Amino acid sequence: MRVRRTRVIGLAAGLMACAGLVACVGGGVMSGSAARTPPGAASGAVAGASPPAQTVALFSTLTKVPSPDGWSDWRFHISKRPTQYTLVSFGQEQVLEALADSSISGLKYRLDADPQSRPIVEWRWRVDATIDGADVGDRSVDDSPVRLVLAFDGDIDKLPIEEQMFFERVKLLGGHDLPYATLMYVWDNRRAAESVVVNAHTTRIRKIVIESGAGGVRQWRDYRRDIVADFERAYGVAPGRLIGVAVVTDSDNTRQQVRAWYGDIRMLARNP
Repeated sequence: MRVRRTRVIGLAAGLMACAGLVACVGGGVMSGSAARTPPGAASGAVAGASPPAQTVALFSTLTKVPSPDGWSDWRFHISKRPTQYTLVSFGQEQVLEALADSSISGLKYRLDADPQSRPIVEWRWRVDATIDGADVGDRSVDDSPVRLVLAFDGDIDKLPIEEQMFFERVKLLGGHDLPYATLMYVWDNRRAAESVVVNAHTTRIRKIVIESGAGGVRQWRDYRRDIVADFERAYGVAPGRLIGVAVVTDSDNTRQQVRAWYGDIRMLARNP
């Protein structure tokens, strides 16, 4: 009975972690085949309102986090210790510092954007060290010092019935809809760079490993990715509307401490 109870609790925690992904976009935005325009999306002048389409508030310009400019806390589960996020000066630039100590949480930003019009995401990050024993393909040690998370809309009714049932369980436990599809860029210890890793609980969350091992530790790493091409490689189809962006630093499974920094995130058009 104890083993069975442990398995049930583990499944519930996993489902709640997946349910937390919807916090990137807020409840109720996911119904139908395309996201509804969030209130206030036409203007970013109102504090706490959703941002204009295709923009992400830059960490270098914020005065605090969470921020009325759009970045808000993303808690995965009430039983999980949150990662600490702080704006700090690093050289001549203000960046976001993340300190995870056996913890998991993130910062999320709502969007309602056509990824075809600005398919390029640029960002930079830096980590002090990799996480010993972590593996983004093993749910028991699925930690990463840095993650960039993108949430996309779509028609859930067209998914296989088992995925629809999973979405229902997530909503029952978490009170929110899971995004139709989630794409993460991660730093892993073992998986080869450019590997696509499917989440252990649902195929609607997929990760692309863009750094592997300790190479590049204690250095700023700069990235420019085509999210349409990456989504098509991970899922085999074109993406729907981009409805959320988030950053996550976590070490709750491996019970370690890790420090990382995130620079500005920008959504850009392709070069002509």
